[in-house]
Amino acid sequence: MRAFAVGRALILAVSVLLTVLSSAGAARAQKVVNDPEYQMLFAQVLRDPSNLDLSFRFAEVATRLGDYEAAIGALERMVFYNPNLPRVKLELGVLYFRLGSFEMARSYFISALEDGSAPAEVRFRVQGFLAEIDRRLSVTQWSVFGQAGLRYQTNANAAPSNSSVLAAGQIAVLDRQFAKRPDWNAFGLASIRHLYDFENQRGDVWETNVAGYMSRQFGRSAVVGRSPATGFPTKIATCCDRLDLSLGEIQTGPRLALLPDALPGWTVRPYILGNGVTLGDAPYLTTRGAGVSLGIPVSGFLLLEPFFEGRERRFANSADYPTAKRQTGHLWTTGVLAQGAFWGPVRWQARAAYVRNDARDLFDYNSYHQFVLDAGFPVEFQGPWGGKWTLVPTLGVGLAEYDQPDPVIDPFRRRYDREYRVGAVLDVPVHQFAGFGVQLQYAVSDSNLPNYDTRNFSVTFGPTVRF
Repeated sequence: MRAFAVGRALILAVSVLLTVLSSAGAARAQKVVNDPEYQMLFAQVLRDPSNLDLSFRFAEVATRLGDYEAAIGALERMVFYNPNLPRVKLELGVLYFRLGSFEMARSYFISALEDGSAPAEVRFRVQGFLAEIDRRLSVTQWSVFGQAGLRYQTNANAAPSNSSVLAAGQIAVLDRQFAKRPDWNAFGLASIRHLYDFENQRGDVWETNVAGYMSRQFGRSAVVGRSPATGFPTKIATCCDRLDLSLGEIQTGPRLALLPDALPGWTVRPYILGNGVTLGDAPYLTTRGAGVSLGIPVSGFLLLEPFFEGRERRFANSADYPTAKRQTGHLWTTGVLAQGAFWGPVRWQARAAYVRNDARDLFDYNSYHQFVLDAGFPVEFQGPWGGKWTLVPTLGVGLAEYDQPDPVIDPFRRRYDREYRVGAVLDVPVHQFAGFGVQLQYAVSDSNLPNYDTRNFSVTFGPTVRF
């Protein structure tokens, strides 16, 4: 099948990408050795260890290159020669925090607070780090992220780009009410993560993730008359109220150390999951399933998490979606999550997956194979008015091939889609627990059936909270 051939090519591309990205981590380590500024400053610090300006400059370069141990050594020498340096103690605490040495980080943060000369900016950052350390060292750990805001889309109803579509294999003109429409929506999302630490020497925990999302479209339906047969109001969707969405999902299971002596840092996580979805204010989908993932720290620059997941999905028909039930069946996903250091302050994260959807309907035009690759490159930088801003450029590609033709569209051609996505996410902190998030994305879907050729540009923005 063509999907398998393309899939093999995609898997090869993913392998090459992961190799390049992990090699970038090794190259980063080599760059530390070869960087001329690093080597020059290192030699100068050895000759004049009491020169605080020189030591701080070396620590900055070492931190930028990812050599946190060398940066810590330089900053600790500064504190040895002059204990009254709250900013240096703050940076030491941050470096130990990044290395996972939370008690050492706490000691430097508290020392910075106890220094009467510490400015308000230092005290503010220290309080945030101390709260995070307490959370991470607690037997029960909670983390919460939420956002509310607005989203604009140029093609909110995912309509074809062209008004000429196929119906039973013949060219037809799309009715205007189903044509491409822009629209705004208001949305709210929340994700909650809970960890219960078993406090054993292995580091085993129980991990639970809960996510919720709700959106309401601004384009509403209009009542245009009453049905002569039933007397009920008749409506024509002006755009998108049938896309009003509510979703909730829970996923829970243990994360267990896997052979901690032979494979330090390796973990295995079996889990179960369930969710429910409403679409157009009517029940649309319920899911139950299970999965397993494996955490593999390859090096200080690379973390891999291969996974396998199965879901039993049950769809429900509604007035807006009278044939939704035909999608009921099983969804199988296998793939890998990966993240690591890329270059300087830039990190990378990626998800590659193969998806198999088996619909139980008599016809197989809802069953498909799909290959998906998404990548992002988070980078932190100092914002114009303080605080660490995070920018994440993103890109993605998806390839899908369906098992059988849909006779309603074209009885002789199976559907084959290619989707491309590019975008960026910006997270701006405005307070210890609050911020503002903006996301831009442009998505293109090219299909061999014109009914599924779409283009959409979206802008999402709103305040965020995290703690």
